[in-house]
Amino acid sequence: MIRIAALNASSTVEGEHEETFKGHKTQTKEAQEAEAFALYHKALDLQKLDRYDESSQAYHQLLDTRLLQEQVPLSEERKGLKHPGLMLKYSTFKNLAQLAAKRDDLETAMEYNLEAVMLDSTDVNLWYKIGCLALRLVRIPLARHAFEEGLQCNPDHWPCLDNLVTVLYTICDYSTCLYFICKALERDCRYSKGLVLKEKIFEEQPSLRKDSFRMFLKCDLSIHDVDVCEEEANRIVEEALELRRKRRALSVKEEEPDLKLTQPLPFFTWKCLGESLLAMYRHLTTCEPPRPSLGKRIDLTDYKDVTQLDHVPQNPPLTDKVTDPPSTSTPSAPAVPATEPTPTISTTNPVVSSQTINDSTSVQDQSNGDKIKKGVKRRRITEDAGETAKRRSARVRNTKCKKEERIDFQELLIKFLPSRLRKPDSEEEEDSFGNYEMQSNSKTENFPTGDQAMSFDSTTFMESEKQDVHQFLLDNLENGGILELMMRYLKVIAQKFLVKWPPALTDVVLNIYTSWRKHSSGLPNPLLRDCKNQHIRDMMVMSLTCMELQLDQWLLAKVKTGAVSPRKCPAGIPDENLGPDFPGAHFLEDQMMMGFAASQRDLFPDGWLNYVVRVYWLKARFLALQGEMEQALENFDICTDLLQSSEAKAYKGKENEDVIVIKLPNLQLDSTVSVEEIENSLKSLERCQSLEEIQRLHDMGDYSSVVRLVCPTLCSSGYNRNKHLDLINSPPERPTQLLLMQDSLLKLSDFKQCFQCSEVALNEAVQQMMNSTSGAPKEEWVATAAQLLTGIDLSLSSDSCALQESTVAHLVRLCSNLIQLIDCSMAVHEEAKEPSLSSVLPWIILHQVIKHEEETLHSMRQKSDFKEGDC
Repeated sequence: MIRIAALNASSTVEGEHEETFKGHKTQTKEAQEAEAFALYHKALDLQKLDRYDESSQAYHQLLDTRLLQEQVPLSEERKGLKHPGLMLKYSTFKNLAQLAAKRDDLETAMEYNLEAVMLDSTDVNLWYKIGCLALRLVRIPLARHAFEEGLQCNPDHWPCLDNLVTVLYTICDYSTCLYFICKALERDCRYSKGLVLKEKIFEEQPSLRKDSFRMFLKCDLSIHDVDVCEEEANRIVEEALELRRKRRALSVKEEEPDLKLTQPLPFFTWKCLGESLLAMYRHLTTCEPPRPSLGKRIDLTDYKDVTQLDHVPQNPPLTDKVTDPPSTSTPSAPAVPATEPTPTISTTNPVVSSQTINDSTSVQDQSNGDKIKKGVKRRRITEDAGETAKRRSARVRNTKCKKEERIDFQELLIKFLPSRLRKPDSEEEEDSFGNYEMQSNSKTENFPTGDQAMSFDSTTFMESEKQDVHQFLLDNLENGGILELMMRYLKVIAQKFLVKWPPALTDVVLNIYTSWRKHSSGLPNPLLRDCKNQHIRDMMVMSLTCMELQLDQWLLAKVKTGAVSPRKCPAGIPDENLGPDFPGAHFLEDQMMMGFAASQRDLFPDGWLNYVVRVYWLKARFLALQGEMEQALENFDICTDLLQSSEAKAYKGKENEDVIVIKLPNLQLDSTVSVEEIENSLKSLERCQSLEEIQRLHDMGDYSSVVRLVCPTLCSSGYNRNKHLDLINSPPERPTQLLLMQDSLLKLSDFKQCFQCSEVALNEAVQQMMNSTSGAPKEEWVATAAQLLTGIDLSLSSDSCALQESTVAHLVRLCSNLIQLIDCSMAVHEEAKEPSLSSVLPWIILHQVIKHEEETLHSMRQKSDFKEGDC
């Protein structure tokens, strides 16, 4: 009982505390409301006494109270306010707006009215005030919205309707304006503003009179006959036109200055111009917002005067050294050998290709190579001899102007060779591969120019480059922005594709094309002819040029990754070596458009044959790259038919040419299009398929069949040279064939035959490596030579008798190739960008051959001495 009484007493105490807490809470809320209302009435009284500053301060103090701060309108309360705090907040904003309007602070008044309408949107008068303020601020869209919302609250609110008619006429929304004019005339058939603006609209757009006829059927017929005095009509129209003029005045933006190139042109060259356009494009697409429009004009007036820029450095003579002293009465120095590095030329003129220099002097250097080397040797001996040379001070010897002479390892190592391993001068001329480079170069030079084909020499291009770039800038002073400039640049540079470009220009052109193509809707359709023929023709040639460069990059990438053979792969599966986006979003579409253009003979008054052959040449190589061999063969056949067509024969007769050859000097692969080259490509495709068979046999372990198929293709003597040169001239799968053959012989442990075949294959690899220009093909042959050397070393280590069964001629050729590889590997520091062999195996193998020869000679002497002693 005591415990129950204690619990009841405890419950009683808790109940009393709860009632006390509720009472305290209720009193706090009521006190807040009383305080807020008292403050509101104080502010309202101050406002009535025109004490605006004090009243405004009281209203802001009211907004800071806890009651108003905590009140947030709910979505269902937008149609009316029920909570006292929201009602006070709404009234406070309206009163603050009224105070701001009396001070002509229209912006502040608009802000407070918008805050109020967010709390309660059912007040038509508030909407009307917002609309009137918007008209005074010339915010016409906001005024329209306010008056329309006011009519939603009260369709019969005449001030909103009257002002809305004016606003709609101002913004030229004539259809909606006629609708509200009709609503007004239904209520008042003598509404003068409606009658005047209705006729004004019909005058400006007569078609609306018929279209809106049924709209006014509910109106009194007198609306068509009532006349408004001219003075009132002019006043009504002028009111709307004045509002329209104010709106247009506010919408006119200040003219911003045209854009200027972010990377100014240092020289008038196509490469510098392309890099400047690329820098401008990247700036416009990556700068901080707000970004300028890509269609904003680029100001090029800084380049109107050609004398404002430094002159482009002139090309130095190809046969003169920059470090030589001024010419005197002494005879001129001989031409610089192609094997010597030319760093001064590349640094003095950044737009001159060292490859062009080598190409132009290779034939002369090869024919006079021995004389030049002897001359250099005599000159070195003369300079080093005498007391003057010995007593030269260290300061003179260490001068930076003196160029360090390159050691001729070939001449040095030949001295260590036994007499039988040295190659006589007569054998050099009769060697099966010794003059291969000269033959290939002379063969290239003897090619006749094709349809609109031009010389490989870039001299003409370089001489006119400065003038052409300046003319391009003058022609494009008025432009439509960076994208239009990039397109015009590509169109102009594509016309120069048949001339050898300076180095690195290819990459610049490809980057510009890739960037521009992202924003282009597509090439013009040559079947529709919805633009000028000249534009269609230029766009097709431009796209063809850029796609040829892109395909060349893909082919080089595939060769560089070791995928030298276009193996057959399932259709639709991209090659991972070519990137995940291969072939891009537009390549196939653009290729189809170029095919359409090829069918339109009248598009190309001149050069149609050149264009159409290049289109099908591109398509054939692209299909071969994807592994679509049958379709590639079809397109190669089309190229052959075109080059042998009646039009081609007519062109040959007109130009007095035997065959038609189209040269594409800016491609690193497949840069010549002719019937002979197409036949070589067809043979290459057949060999690719045979390579797949050889690879399959190798994978199955049938090494004897691999040796049986590949060994006959080796050329170990000078016989059948032409046939063998045709075999190894261009196929990229040849290195793989040689390596598969060597690996098969090693797997069969036939080390003698492996050494003999590898020596012949090494000779082929060395010649191809020396004849290839810098790039992926040369890297491929360098890697092949390194692998062949590994197999030769393994064969000699496994079978010491391999050298004994080799002929002297083969050993002489092997030593010559090893010395040539050593000389190339020791010159790596001079040509850092050139792929070269970095291996000690040539030294090791050469030492083994020399040691074997010395042992053989020693054995022969002992036998000879033994026979003489017996006698």
